[in-house]
Amino acid sequence: MRQLSMQRDAERSQLISARYGVLVDTDIGDDIDDAMALALILQSPEIDLWGITTVFGNTQLRASLALYLLHAYGREDVCVAAGAQMPIQPRQRPSGVPQAAIIDTQVVLPAISTLSGPELIIEAALSHRGQLTLLCLGPLTNVATALRLEPDLFMAIKRIVMVGGTSSFPFPDWNIRSDARAAQIVLGAGIPITMLGWNITTRCQLRASDVTRLRNNHARQTQFLKQLLEIWKRHRPRWQADLPYLHDAVAVVALGAPELLEFQEMTARVIGRGIFKGFMAPRILDGPLVQAAIGIQAGAAMEWITRRLLSPSHAQTAQFLDDARHGIE
Repeated sequence: MRQLSMQRDAERSQLISARYGVLVDTDIGDDIDDAMALALILQSPEIDLWGITTVFGNTQLRASLALYLLHAYGREDVCVAAGAQMPIQPRQRPSGVPQAAIIDTQVVLPAISTLSGPELIIEAALSHRGQLTLLCLGPLTNVATALRLEPDLFMAIKRIVMVGGTSSFPFPDWNIRSDARAAQIVLGAGIPITMLGWNITTRCQLRASDVTRLRNNHARQTQFLKQLLEIWKRHRPRWQADLPYLHDAVAVVALGAPELLEFQEMTARVIGRGIFKGFMAPRILDGPLVQAAIGIQAGAAMEWITRRLLSPSHAQTAQFLDDARHGIE
């Protein structure tokens, strides 16, 4: 019995020390990978979710969808703020929020925060100086706006993990080209940045076997994800693949299983003018330094993602960690 108690203490200590304090900035609601990433965060004991901000287009509706997902996972305690609707440097029309069709209007959800997205980022960073990791899954407008509002913010944020750009040949991916000026501001702020480019995230695509496992799992949370997947299939453009790429989930892998990725320090410059506006040019031009993913064990990463999504609700694990932090046996 004593050996078992010592093992439990060791597991508690390991889990608590490995926790990341995270705020997620997301354009949840069009492609399904944002929702999958948020669900993955809620299933990850390494991550302590401190807040969510929404960006690009109808951010109020995106915030309502985030709240509904949190409700499905029993995490109504997480603060959600609606952020910037329009980019600092507009390039294209903001996307819609088709996945909001899943929201049951009969369900009473917590209110969206009265703070704006940039204000919530500032509050979280200043309240947890040197501890906050920003997980940026969409255009970087909220973060850039927050940096403009609070000049000392760059010193309070521990790290940014962003989905966007490329570590290969220049390419105008969605998140960067949607607000190239915001990307320039964030990359040049002096905050340590881990970058997961399109050339890495496109290696992680949901497999038919993963969909079968989701359908065969009858937990409330996995059935919620299955419904989202069906909505995504109905609304996806014809040119898209039959199964989604889980770009944003790779950012969670970078926190929970970084050994599955290979990183290299390199320059990452965003072009803000001319015909190549919105392109990221890594390595070949001067620019801010980032830790960019250059490789991924895609099969192992997809298995890690799927197992986490299919595991029992993280709510009990979270309570276990909270009890452990306070020394409750």
